[in-house]
Amino acid sequence: MRTSFVNNRDEIDQIIASCDVCFVGMVDIDGMPYVIPMNFGYDGENIILHSGPEGKYLDLLGKDNRVCITFCSQRELRCQHPDVACSYSMESKSVVCKGMVFFIDDNDLVTKERYMNIIMKNYSEREFKYSEPALRNVKVWKVRIDSITGKAFGQNFKSTF
Repeated sequence: MRTSFVNNRDEIDQIIASCDVCFVGMVDIDGMPYVIPMNFGYDGENIILHSGPEGKYLDLLGKDNRVCITFCSQRELRCQHPDVACSYSMESKSVVCKGMVFFIDDNDLVTKERYMNIIMKNYSEREFKYSEPALRNVKVWKVRIDSITGKAFGQNFKSTF
């Protein structure tokens, strides 16, 4: 399987834009990784996430706000020969972002609404309005991206059958 780095930021942004779910990794209290799938928004500099106002992940982030977020797109199985296991490869592209979570102040409803619409733009072309109770009951996460890398796997892999 051929692997290459994706260094072009426009291509990295396209990989992220092609995804509808990301995987957010954080450190559990016992030092083990804790990963959850999440819907997201992306503004080119930050990843925007949201959750309920309580939960294990919020407790963990209260102790250590560093996260690793992964995206994977364009998954397609390839092989050179159907009877040779080692000839199978997955053609895909991925992005790994590392950064820190900052929560939007629960009283800043204007910013919460703006960020919720960044998330919704990943799933709909519409602008949404949110009730005050809905905005007060949601935890909005802003992840400032400190590092970002992209990779392409199995590109130019030729099937022979």
